[in-house]
Amino acid sequence: METTVKVTCETTPYLIVNDDLVLLFSSYARWSSIDMSSTNFEEIMVKHNMHEKEEFKSIKTLNIFYQAGTSKAGHPVFYYIARRYNFIYSIIAPVVLSQTAEDGEIEVRILVGIGETNGDLLIYHVILTLKPFCHAPFELVVDFTHTCSDNRFRTEFLQKWFYVLPEVAYDNIHASYIYNCNGWVREYTKFHDRILAPLRGNRKLIFIEAPTRLNDFIDPDQQKLPGATLSLDEDLKVFNNALKLSHKDTKVAIKGTTYVATVVRYDRRRTEVGTRDGAQVRATTEGVRRRVGPTAIQITSAEKTKVLSHSVLLNDVYYASEIEEVCLVDDNQFTLTIANESGPLSFIHNDCDSIVQAIIHIRNRWELSQPDTVTVHQKIRPKDVPGTLLNMALLNLGSSDPNLRTAAYNQLCALTATFDLKIEGQLLETSGLCIPSNNTIFIKSVSEKLATNEPHLTLEFLEECIQGFRVSSIELKHLCLEYMTPWLANLVRFCKPSDESKRQLKVAQILEQLIILTIEEVEMYPSIQAKIWGSIGQVPELIDMVLDSFIHRSVTGGIGSPMVEIMADTAVALASANVQLVAKKVIGRLCRVVDKTCVSPCPMLEQHMMWDDIAILARYLLMLSFNNCLDVARHLPYLFHVVTFLVCSGSLSMRASTHGLVINVIHSLCTCTKPSFSEETQRVLRLSLDEFSLPKFYLLFGISKVKSAAVTAFRSSYRHASERWFGNEQQRSFSGNSQTDREQLSLNSLEVVTDALLEIMEACMRDIPECDWLQTWTSLAKSFAYCFNPALQPRALIVFGCICKSITDQDIKQLLRILVKALESFNDTVLLEALVVCLTRLQPLLRPESPIHRALFWVAISVLQLDELSLYASGLALLEQNLHTLDSQGTFEEKTLEQVMMATREPLEWHFKQLDHAVGLSFKCEYSS
Repeated sequence: METTVKVTCETTPYLIVNDDLVLLFSSYARWSSIDMSSTNFEEIMVKHNMHEKEEFKSIKTLNIFYQAGTSKAGHPVFYYIARRYNFIYSIIAPVVLSQTAEDGEIEVRILVGIGETNGDLLIYHVILTLKPFCHAPFELVVDFTHTCSDNRFRTEFLQKWFYVLPEVAYDNIHASYIYNCNGWVREYTKFHDRILAPLRGNRKLIFIEAPTRLNDFIDPDQQKLPGATLSLDEDLKVFNNALKLSHKDTKVAIKGTTYVATVVRYDRRRTEVGTRDGAQVRATTEGVRRRVGPTAIQITSAEKTKVLSHSVLLNDVYYASEIEEVCLVDDNQFTLTIANESGPLSFIHNDCDSIVQAIIHIRNRWELSQPDTVTVHQKIRPKDVPGTLLNMALLNLGSSDPNLRTAAYNQLCALTATFDLKIEGQLLETSGLCIPSNNTIFIKSVSEKLATNEPHLTLEFLEECIQGFRVSSIELKHLCLEYMTPWLANLVRFCKPSDESKRQLKVAQILEQLIILTIEEVEMYPSIQAKIWGSIGQVPELIDMVLDSFIHRSVTGGIGSPMVEIMADTAVALASANVQLVAKKVIGRLCRVVDKTCVSPCPMLEQHMMWDDIAILARYLLMLSFNNCLDVARHLPYLFHVVTFLVCSGSLSMRASTHGLVINVIHSLCTCTKPSFSEETQRVLRLSLDEFSLPKFYLLFGISKVKSAAVTAFRSSYRHASERWFGNEQQRSFSGNSQTDREQLSLNSLEVVTDALLEIMEACMRDIPECDWLQTWTSLAKSFAYCFNPALQPRALIVFGCICKSITDQDIKQLLRILVKALESFNDTVLLEALVVCLTRLQPLLRPESPIHRALFWVAISVLQLDELSLYASGLALLEQNLHTLDSQGTFEEKTLEQVMMATREPLEWHFKQLDHAVGLSFKCEYSS
């Protein structure tokens, strides 16, 4: 039997009643332009029997406006719930309108709804509700909780309220209580200041900032605000004295609310009606029984602001479903990303960590309360329609149902014709077309052509692809990856500096959604890595933004969390197509973060506020270091610089990761083709690989107790979608705070590691003409050696002393100045030891005629006189090196040691007297002794 599928695409206004869509073929739009009185308006409505229309009854069920209870003054009270009026757009999925069994014809219509809750009918409903009461005093409660632009009245409709409502209603209103006024309401009243001028400063307006205040006017048992509004003030966790950062910093209080709404139970063959937020909810599904638990955070201003000339405390409410991300910037600052906000909200507070944890808890509870089988689709705007329908068509072309494949093909034809999409005549709508199930190549070719010819659809199309991906079968997910990949390169078009910031923000949101997809889709993980991130890696202009998103997400997850492991893995996929750029970006970021530790130095690197960033980026380096994804020929000095700072730092897993990084870097040098190394250099590299795997080097790297460094380095790796907000167990393995497995790094151990790395570098440099690796590494070490940083300066001094090949008198004098300052405070013996070791290493490089050679003798003697056990070995080594150097220069051939040194001492005698007195020595009298 032949089957004919007819596909049409229509655009029509609609009315939303909770989850039901009631289509309107409205003829009432013309009324908005007619100037009429309240009487005329009501007469027209009665004439058309509007009170009997289904759409009018639907508005009543929304409970936007209703009467309930009385005030303490005995007046009836009316309620207007602003968030229930929706100025909104959406889409209706394809529906089978008819199917004839005899001829096999199926009619499928794509209905796209574009419109708003009918405002004229809302006014009529308000008039009818007020009519029995408005000739006597009455009171009104306006609930602005969570009101936003979706709930606004357009300017022309706002004006209509003032001349269509009966004048007697305005005269008899005793008081209007404005509950939970927020920032959006303030801006809306400013924008419509001229229209709302009659309300400015009106004494009948009373702004209510807490339920207890409303109790002053209406008894609690007479109050009929929605349960969702009242529940905001239950089970509160309040953080006072926060500072919201903006163009005008504002002092606020942050409140976390967790509450449970009405339970709606669903049976397999039964539909029940429950009530949530005062409105009817009707739904049918299969085998689901869940508690829907809305949760929210509130940002309440601590300082009053003017709204309609009244002083008001604003209260912005954000539901858990709107929380996209919360990120701890440092101990005193965090950012909160909310859906549909123009940018992240930044706050300063003394207890940011507790606030962030509370917000994460709210989000987690909301996620856990959501039914697994129910997908909530985002609102669709008119400009989203082509991208949405395109994804729908391409995805359904891969269906196992032949009828659906044919319908999808004809939908694609109608779509390209309706929106004039350039497909170069490849499509022709046909009835009875037989489309094979294996048509992936065709689907991909169509997508590639559209991606090239219609790049403006990119953002909306990719958003819909990601949305549809989540609810598709495994087979269709693979298909989705195939046809969405060609569009990824177009993202760069929306990241240019000249572009609107909103478009750039949209790209960032898409990247964030792709990251979430990577985390959650465990079965599709390898395919997503190869298809999505491998493709994005081919677009150099996107690398910075992508790495920003990766690192931001990693920091949010915390050291050692599954998030870090997944993002580091994904960085490898990103680098597969662009090794040089990704390696340069990651290494450069790590070097900059290490540089920042000099701004607010700490005794230990693990205690620094930047430690999490350092440890996370070091993890990225480990993942990228295999198979030369770090491009070691270009970055070897920077890698060795980082290694010497991180060796034996952090937890056991972190220390094993640093060791693994060194092994992988040497391995990359052995296996890389450019540059090519001589047989002798290869021999040195292979010997170094063996040497670094010896127990001796395990000890130097602080992993002497482990059997396998590789196993320990990857001990924290764990991947599961449900862990994306957690990971505390993993964090412990990387936090660096555990003292049970801690091994201290001696400066002598760092010397050995540095010498081994130097040997590798020098062997490779012999095969590379004009190689500046060592010069670069020396410059990096020198910059830290002369900069105060208790955690890194001693290490930098050791490295500088080991790798430096030339030195000037000025350099040594600078080191001596640092030594003098360190001796004055005498609170960092490690720094003193590092300075002495550095001077010992550098002295042979000084020019022979330098007067500093002889002065260093007395420096060494002074170090020995300090009577500090930890400095004795280094002081003695400096003395030995000094005498050896002077002897090799022939200093003692004509004069004795006593004559040379006492002559050097004479100008400095005053400085040495105190030290000599303290230890009971006199070099004038007892030199020979």
